[in-house]
Amino acid sequence: MSSQHLTLMVPGLVWPDAELRAEATRDLALPALAWLLGRGQARPANTPASPWLARLLGVAASLPVARQLAQADGLTASQGHWLCADPVHLRVEQDSLLLADAQMFSLTQAEADALVATLNQHFAEDGLVFHAAQPTRWYLQLSEAADAHFTPLGDVVAQSIDPHLPHGPRASQWRHWLNELQMLLFSHPVNAAREAAGQPVINSIWPWGGGEAGTLQLPASTVYTDQPLLAALAAQAGACVDTLPTQFSPAWLGEWRGEALVWLDGLSAAVSYQDGWAWRNQLLALEQHWFAPLAAALKARQLTTLTLHVPGEAGLSATLRAGDSWKFWRGARQIATF
Repeated sequence: MSSQHLTLMVPGLVWPDAELRAEATRDLALPALAWLLGRGQARPANTPASPWLARLLGVAASLPVARQLAQADGLTASQGHWLCADPVHLRVEQDSLLLADAQMFSLTQAEADALVATLNQHFAEDGLVFHAAQPTRWYLQLSEAADAHFTPLGDVVAQSIDPHLPHGPRASQWRHWLNELQMLLFSHPVNAAREAAGQPVINSIWPWGGGEAGTLQLPASTVYTDQPLLAALAAQAGACVDTLPTQFSPAWLGEWRGEALVWLDGLSAAVSYQDGWAWRNQLLALEQHWFAPLAAALKARQLTTLTLHVPGEAGLSATLRAGDSWKFWRGARQIATF
């Protein structure tokens, strides 16, 4: 049997609040997951998804990947300075503005083009050019370096934006631009129509991803994901990228050799937006379609090694080898115990 190592990335697998996690998993049968966590001697690894991905790719924690992503989306971005500038919805809650990303709204290309046209007309003299490469993936082309530090979008979802606003030498300029931009979008006809239709308005953008990443590196030769960010970066790193299978099957092992990375991202939105029911249902689906067949493949020695990474404030990591299935003294560990 050739050596095959599967790295499974499951953001949101562990609900951060222990009390709510215990309640949400009450009477929830997850025997395969408990077996994997116990046999793999799961250990705490409290690292958010963006730093984990940055470390995997060999880049800075700020994920300086705007240029690579813009090129992957068909823009000519080999020259100049670039930022991701994704459209977002900001919601007032008490004294904070909470950010909702495109997981919580849909946007047509026509709407995106109309919003970006207004921004480009207003900010032309500042040397800012917006591009709506995809309806919910926008970019900002700069005439000079941003000279500020930005937080990756994934680390701000469903949180107050205050501690994540731009900082650094030109932070005040960037905050001024964001305020101007929000006022422009507030009165835009596209948003008026969206509000009348009961849809979330696009009332800001989130800049991130600036700087130079250099050569991207990825230990896995094959990546399976439906996450656009990872797909684009993995392709830039030279990996073979494919869509996420609906479930793990031993027959699937014949499609790759060496090490593969699977990004299972069905839980993170439920955790970010505090949807315990969706989280519980998704856990059951992952148990059936992924955890149970993976445990069976390890027991049958069809898979050599499985590494499980769960990013987040209640994150964990576990590594299982085929031989660990015999270590019966490593008892099952329920997810509620973390």
